[in-house]
Amino acid sequence: MKNCYQYTRNQTILFLSLIAITSMNFAQEQPFSAVIFTYHHVSATTPFITSVKPEHFEEQLLYLEQQQFEVWSLPALIDALVRKEAIPNKVTAITFDDAYESIYTTAYPQLKKRQWPFTIFVTTDSVDKQFNHQLTWDLLREMSDNGAIIANHTVNHPHMLRYLSNETEQQWNDRIVSEINDAQQRIKKEIGSDHKLFAYPYGEHSTALKKIVKDLGYIAFGQQSGALGTLIEQQIIPRFPISGHYADMKGFSQKANTLALPAKEISSHDNPILPSDAKPALTLSFESNVHKPYFQCYGPEGELPVTWEGNVATVTTKTDIPAGRSRYNCTLPAGDQRYYWFSKPWVRLKDNGEWLLD
Repeated sequence: MKNCYQYTRNQTILFLSLIAITSMNFAQEQPFSAVIFTYHHVSATTPFITSVKPEHFEEQLLYLEQQQFEVWSLPALIDALVRKEAIPNKVTAITFDDAYESIYTTAYPQLKKRQWPFTIFVTTDSVDKQFNHQLTWDLLREMSDNGAIIANHTVNHPHMLRYLSNETEQQWNDRIVSEINDAQQRIKKEIGSDHKLFAYPYGEHSTALKKIVKDLGYIAFGQQSGALGTLIEQQIIPRFPISGHYADMKGFSQKANTLALPAKEISSHDNPILPSDAKPALTLSFESNVHKPYFQCYGPEGELPVTWEGNVATVTTKTDIPAGRSRYNCTLPAGDQRYYWFSKPWVRLKDNGEWLLD
């Protein structure tokens, strides 16, 4: 499961380019906003790109503690979102994808000591067959009894947007439904819980896939950056991946203090992106007036052009996005050294029309 997320170095450039104006307060009143973090391995010996070192993980938890963040369970946070309830200023949730054993050996003791809830998105076949240092159902049950939510990450962790050879649309639909339903039934049998929370493998999603997930009754989570807000579609909730080069404390503290961009995505190209349409556009509609010069977006090749029509921004690119996964990352200073942040993920096919698979 290599390259589960592709942050670009432009995120660092983005923060540095805006640092001089963070004292300007653009937010009159902060809307519903919370940050969800996602981890894979908490280990110094697992693949760097999907890992955070144990000492860095502990440092991050200590930061949340000292800065008086409230760590909520994912169901509680989603319930407040759905009910449109007000939440405190600093709320975060902690999630893990793929159910690796380091969650139990390293992360769990730290979280249990603080009595903080967390969510593990489980690929059930990997647990059943004990692939690649996976947790056992016994350990998952133990953590479930002590604050963990065990949730759905499919049976086989497939690239869900990809059709199999000679597969029809209906066959694809049926296979995807089975991936989700069968995993949910397995979790319910082993754990006894039935939380309708789903995390897309690799964070990859499309309009058709979101519809399946919604029709099945799930709230769904990606791996794109950004804070959760009321304008975010409930089938593509963002989470900040913490791993590799993006697990340092400076970046973590910036992400923890991020706010949901007060804008709604009103149009974009759908995934997967074809080679013939490799300059996708993103259109965002802001709820109120925006200090337009300070709204900036970056893609794999650097800063992106933004055009405005009233409070509607269209983000484009001058160069083709690369094959595989990439993102547009957009930010706006919110004052008090905090940022509004929105990320749009893309999945582009190779020039020959084939998938770039991990």
